Amino acid sequence: MTTDDDLWELTRTRLFWAGILANGVTTDDGADAVEAALPTRPSSRSELTRLHQLATHELTGMLALLSDDEPRWADGHGSTVGDVRRLVEGR
Repeated sequence: MTTDDDLWELTRTRLFWAGILANGVTTDDGADAVEAALPTRPSSRSELTRLHQLATHELTGMLALLSDDEPRWADGHGSTVGDVRRLVEGR
């Protein structure tokens, strides 16, 4: 994988989790809808970098706004924002 490929995967991951958090997703169907709504890969490195910055801002913003005990989809089971936080922060 190239550096751009890695950046794209990280960007998609952050956009996915930001979508889960922002939309109050608690079901597999909701997670599928968030996945389906993700944007296509930008054509240039500068656009990819800008989207990555936006995704990072959205995800960190949502994590700052929500309490850990709020329900959210994290692994196909009943989960919480805290579970999502642990997944994205690698704890």
